[in-house]
Amino acid sequence: MAAADILTKFGTKRATEVVELAALAGLELAAAATLLEKESGGGDNVYGHDPVQTGGFYFMGGPVTKANYTLYKKHRATLGAQGVGPCQLTFPGFQDRADARGGCFDWRVNALVGFEILSGNITALGVQKGFRAFNGTGPAADKYATDAMNKLRVWRERLNGSPSVAPPIARPLLKENDSGPLVLAVQKFMNRTFPLYSHLEVVSKIYGPETSKVIAEFQRRAGVSGAGVSAAGRQIGPPTWAALEFFGFR
Repeated sequence: MAAADILTKFGTKRATEVVELAALAGLELAAAATLLEKESGGGDNVYGHDPVQTGGFYFMGGPVTKANYTLYKKHRATLGAQGVGPCQLTFPGFQDRADARGGCFDWRVNALVGFEILSGNITALGVQKGFRAFNGTGPAADKYATDAMNKLRVWRERLNGSPSVAPPIARPLLKENDSGPLVLAVQKFMNRTFPLYSHLEVVSKIYGPETSKVIAEFQRRAGVSGAGVSAAGRQIGPPTWAALEFFGFR
């Protein structure tokens, strides 16, 4: 079943566009689906329920239109910021960012900007902290992030890209100090796919301490956990192989 069909089956709206926009934003599709599920019931273009005055310009939980958003934006400084659209962009700076791209009221623009924000958070902070930062700070944000991680695991399983399940190709357990062509293939893949933090020397083909550091950072950012996962990145077992394959390792 195609990814868009899976999204639709489990309640995501405009699934084909979600697949497209998540790819444009560099965001894992399961994370995009998780964000939409948490923020707007799967992608409804609606206002939120933050405790601010509406001025009668819009209704909490009601549809977002260009007309009512224009009135909301005009009076936002006085009445207070409200969540807007499928990604519930609430921070005025995020709404302004979407407006500069065509309008926070526009479903596609709102979704793309929200996906970009979450993608940037995850790149900088890791998966769970990235979701937390999207929501804000404090205990409520902690609870939000914990729930997001639970939903993310479900979406990964639905989309057959879960780092928590064994990959379809049987691969050996790689450990620090191992060497050979498979180690070299992993090192080259990490350098090519994650140049932000992977700059491994690939001549020796040895799984050394530097490779362990890169694998540990990959596991942190991808949210890999479970049996066979070394916190220090000193081995690559089934969960990590599954995550690597999800990002394109073959």
